[in-house]
Amino acid sequence: MSQTRVRIFIDFWNFQLAWRDFHKVPAGSDPVKIPWEETLPKSLVSKVSGGDGVYVGTHVYASTDPNNPKDSGLARFLHVMDGFPGYGVTVKLRRPGSPPKCNHAACRRLIYDCPHCGGRLSKTVEKGIDTALLTDMIKSAFDNTFEIAVLVSEDSDFVPAVEFIQERWTKQIYHAYFRGRSDQLRNACWKHIFFDDFMGELVPPVK
Repeated sequence: MSQTRVRIFIDFWNFQLAWRDFHKVPAGSDPVKIPWEETLPKSLVSKVSGGDGVYVGTHVYASTDPNNPKDSGLARFLHVMDGFPGYGVTVKLRRPGSPPKCNHAACRRLIYDCPHCGGRLSKTVEKGIDTALLTDMIKSAFDNTFEIAVLVSEDSDFVPAVEFIQERWTKQIYHAYFRGRSDQLRNACWKHIFFDDFMGELVPPVK
């Protein structure tokens, strides 16, 4: 009897920000790190397959800002992550976005400078990440490289693709996220698991 192949797809920033929100640490304390290399995929595969699944890969989709000095360290880490067993990391550069706009109906003007300090406001936007994830997930289903896919995101834009994959190729897509978030995507998936329920496996409590 063949074993169930499990493939993981992770929306990096979507997951990273929700993880930080879950692990609220005091100011000045070190953040709780995601155990990317072995613990995370091993736990996810075990949870969605009952311990009988075969891990066939993790795909991570992230963006970095080339003009932000803080992102140079992130870029190096993503490069290292790409070498983890079974990992494939897709990185897109963030692009300049439109400045904020006044919400008053009679104004609606763009705001280029901070009204308090006078500094220039800047904003970047993520381009192509959702498309890359969806393309790879659909291609993997078409190529029959998994029986179960784990989707780590709360982006409801993924709902149509999830429904299409499950109907067209009878694949099972599990939603992995945190309680109280992303009801629409969770309900579209075959089944769901909550990180809240096995956080002790991912981040063992400090003794």
